[in-house]
Amino acid sequence: MTGTNPSLGGIRNVVAALWLLFVVGVCVNAQIKKDPHRPTCSTALCRKIRSYLRTHYCGQSPFGNGPGDGCDIKSPKMPRNGVDFLANYHCEWNETKKDSECKQNGQPSASVRNLLFQELVRLGLPSNANGQTHFDVLKPGASSWSVAAAAYSHTVGEEIELCQVIVTIDQNSHVTVLRELPFQKADIDVPQVTQWSLVDLADVDGDGQVDVILEGDAYENHWLEVVSLKNESPQTVFSGLGYYL
Repeated sequence: MTGTNPSLGGIRNVVAALWLLFVVGVCVNAQIKKDPHRPTCSTALCRKIRSYLRTHYCGQSPFGNGPGDGCDIKSPKMPRNGVDFLANYHCEWNETKKDSECKQNGQPSASVRNLLFQELVRLGLPSNANGQTHFDVLKPGASSWSVAAAAYSHTVGEEIELCQVIVTIDQNSHVTVLRELPFQKADIDVPQVTQWSLVDLADVDGDGQVDVILEGDAYENHWLEVVSLKNESPQTVFSGLGYYL
């Protein structure tokens, strides 16, 4: 009778364990790559921002089909101390009508409106466009700058025309683009584009500087992003939470 070599069995166990770790690692990395809007939040600063967002902009959690630490995104109540909502476009779901009801509250000033349309034209909006443009303008109460958004849309048959921009505007009317969506047509039911909403202005990390809070919408995937303005160029310092269907 031939006996089993115990050292050979140990080697096989080690190899099997290493292979299992390799497979798990590949699966984890693949999952992360599949969800670029929710990268791993491992730093103390990221966790601090995420905690602030969960407290102020999260409703039901978890929500939809995930992620497990995600949530339904809620807009801040207005008016809010420290932030002037000069223009706001807001939609709410009407359960009776099974449809969204949207309303434009306030309008940007003529100068801000002109700057926003210049940006939309730069992004390809035709001069004879027949759709509607909605606006959001938020301003920190004690500051001379503001954040403004313009979103154009127009339904044409089974397609929808879209064009969008979100910018900061300083006291000298200098524009810095935070997010943009070049003019394009998309399927009205499944638009394969990323659209953006201006959610709020707040000091999310307690450093005394106001940050811009945005919502990304890639069809049925919704998430929050935070843009820091304290450096010369805007920097996205957080992306995550939200939900997908």
